[in-house]
Amino acid sequence: MTLLVDFTALSDADAAVTSGLVARRRATTLVPDPHATYRAQLVTAYVTAAYPAVRRSLLEEAAAYDRRHPGEPSLADELYGAELREVA
Repeated sequence: MTLLVDFTALSDADAAVTSGLVARRRATTLVPDPHATYRAQLVTAYVTAAYPAVRRSLLEEAAAYDRRHPGEPSLADELYGAELREVA
């Protein structure tokens, strides 16, 4: 038995909204950018790392991120900059 279900309304909450007030509230709701969150967490982990081996690992992870996202500012450069905060 094949059951055909239209999940469009379920997957698109904006289209499923019937109340104008709810639609306006949803329009002003901000969702955090997952890339910005990841970058901030990596920088925080790098700055607070207690061991050089952990910092190297995080730097390698940042370099891999940079290879996957060539159009964005370099995350590895951001880590280098965070490390030089006392010098700058």
